[in-house]
Amino acid sequence: MTVRPPAPTAKRFTGDSANIHRLVLDLRSGGIPARDPDSAVANRDLAELLRTRSPRLLPSTADSVFAPEPPAGGPGRPAVPFLPRERLLTPAEQRIAVECFARAVASGELTSGPAVARFEHALAEFVGLPHAVATSSGTDALVIALRAVGVGPDDEVIMPANSFAATENAVFACGAVPVLVDVDPGRHCLDPTLIEAAITPRTRAVLPVHLYGRLADAPGVRRVAREHGLRVVEDACQAIGVSGVGRYADATVLSFNPYKNFGLTGKAGAVLTGDSELHARMESLAYHGFAPGEKNVKTDLWGLNAKIDNSTATVATGLVPGLTLNNYRRAFLAHRYVEALAELGTAGQLELPAFTDDHSWHLFPVRVPAGEAARDALRVRLRESGIETDVYYPVLAHRHRTPLHEKLFGGVVLPRTEKLNATVFHLPLHNGLSVTEQDRVIEALHAAVHATGV
Repeated sequence: MTVRPPAPTAKRFTGDSANIHRLVLDLRSGGIPARDPDSAVANRDLAELLRTRSPRLLPSTADSVFAPEPPAGGPGRPAVPFLPRERLLTPAEQRIAVECFARAVASGELTSGPAVARFEHALAEFVGLPHAVATSSGTDALVIALRAVGVGPDDEVIMPANSFAATENAVFACGAVPVLVDVDPGRHCLDPTLIEAAITPRTRAVLPVHLYGRLADAPGVRRVAREHGLRVVEDACQAIGVSGVGRYADATVLSFNPYKNFGLTGKAGAVLTGDSELHARMESLAYHGFAPGEKNVKTDLWGLNAKIDNSTATVATGLVPGLTLNNYRRAFLAHRYVEALAELGTAGQLELPAFTDDHSWHLFPVRVPAGEAARDALRVRLRESGIETDVYYPVLAHRHRTPLHEKLFGGVVLPRTEKLNATVFHLPLHNGLSVTEQDRVIEALHAAVHATGV
């Protein structure tokens, strides 16, 4: 009789960034580890691969989960585009989206319907919070969250300057004023040690942003906020699946814009909370001030028309089983970047992000310590080699040229944020990036650094 060795003990897999981080390190070491996935819907596609210890998790297999080499583009097309719109969804995801939307159209349940609640349940289950309100955009979710925690006219909200305009616009939409605070240069996120100095009698909330998918110092932010009686709303629009998201905030906002790790076929978002009273308030604010579960009965003075459409939620319920698989792809590719570019970091020519377990890898930021001119020259050289890069976000909140910005932020100086913004750029990293394309980026970046002498 053949004696089989005992099966390896499977580690529990919840699909958050810490679990994915460990999975990537194990796979990059050459093994396909045993994992015992939980039952969250968002884990379903990755869970099946983990249960069977499938070699498809590795890019070297013929039917790998990683994108195949795309067909060559036409004249003038970058060899490696930064974020090709036609590849935001995989061919399989495109088929699912079309089938789901067709079902919603056939049912006539386009604006409201059962898919909304199913999607909200899947989000709450995955994030680990009891309540979710799915919305028509991440921006609407930010407005709803801020209003729900009590932000109103003439209040102040502390936030960083290096974020998408939606973050400050949500504050303005409440009639409140953004108060800009500098960042921790390691994380590029709001520095909690600088919050206290910015607090005034008008301060109502703190709004940290998990920029590029890296978790801000959320425990530090909450500690300062609690000491001063402030609410915390976190902009996690780039950080779905990151360990700790939702744990240290009153309300947590997500975005499902097509360009995000988990993107849909249009704009959509959500706000999550562990507070049942806040949840009821957010449900009301999201739909005309109506009492949750009652038709056309107002309990609030006003509300937005900002609930997710059932048609979009139907697509979301079809795509959500692939959420952690997409996060796994990005983390695997991020680790390849970190390893392949390490010598440029060691030499001080580039500053690379560390491969940490608190990151969704929505973007892969690279800094050029030699300064803005060197950064721009390097990007030109890469473009000439067919590699498209980008800068998120080129204009900081206090540098926009509108009369209101000049009035509010004319004297604002944020040395760390400004230095980071002048020296950072982003390499291609998306769900549909092939390993071959990534190798081209790595090769071109080494050559460009050598040629420009940064």
